[in-house]
Amino acid sequence: MRNLETKKEIRHKIIRLRKEMDPLAWQEATKEITEKIIRHPRFLEETDIYCYVNYNGEVGTELLMEEAWKLGKHVWLPKVEGSEMEFYLVESRQELEPGVYGILEPAGEQKADGKEGLMIMPGVAFDKDGHRIGYGGGFYDKYLEKHPELYAIAVAFELQMYPEIPWEEYDIRPQKIVTEECIYPLEEMEDNFCL
Repeated sequence: MRNLETKKEIRHKIIRLRKEMDPLAWQEATKEITEKIIRHPRFLEETDIYCYVNYNGEVGTELLMEEAWKLGKHVWLPKVEGSEMEFYLVESRQELEPGVYGILEPAGEQKADGKEGLMIMPGVAFDKDGHRIGYGGGFYDKYLEKHPELYAIAVAFELQMYPEIPWEEYDIRPQKIVTEECIYPLEEMEDNFCL
């Protein structure tokens, strides 16, 4: 029970810190994170990019989507359907409409099969071992459990990183977490991009 309280406290604190970010700092950090992602071998190799539409101070994804479209990649964005989330093909920002929770969602009907691709995922807080605290709905955990072939990279600001966070056995960890300062976990020398 203590873990759940702690997760709740962490969510409250991080969402507040993100909202308090200076708009220029947010923009600069988003740009740094985007640069790291678009240079990452997985982004360059994959033809299918599963992404999200940023909301509530999350790392921005617009530049990332624009780059993917420019390179001729398929961009798939999430739509909440009950307690599940599915991804649909989006070819421009004009194909988005307000959905559940007021977040922009795809209006199209071509659903992703989830068989292969790069998942760019949000989160509230992370630790350096790749554990993630989401918003509490388990949408990404459920989707990635059903589609284990997807390579997941989470994006976050450095202020969202903790030395350690509470986690559950069923939580699915992304393979990498990219912040404006680092790429975690730091097990491979070529990924030591920390400032």
